[in-house]
Amino acid sequence: MNKIMAITKLKLNDENLLEDWKVLSKKINVDLAGVDGFISRDSACGEDGLVYCVLKWESKEHQEKFQQYTMSRTDEEFQKMFAELGRIMNMESMTREFFELL
Repeated sequence: MNKIMAITKLKLNDENLLEDWKVLSKKINVDLAGVDGFISRDSACGEDGLVYCVLKWESKEHQEKFQQYTMSRTDEEFQKMFAELGRIMNMESMTREFFELL
């Protein structure tokens, strides 16, 4: 199994929501801490106004397992975080690419 990097690109619903994104991004980092196979996550805003998130995982299998877990979560705390993400980000604009680390 090779380590992977996932790069996600999103648009803010409004450029004035960048500070809200920074707060939520910190919460996401806390949520990911300790997840099996998770290595790191960084978030940045490009000159194009898009938000980029770079996540590193021990393997594609670890990332997929976490994705499945996330999609099955129904707890209130997660639902609030997901709603906040939808308020801040244009989810339809999201793209994600995976790369094998060398």
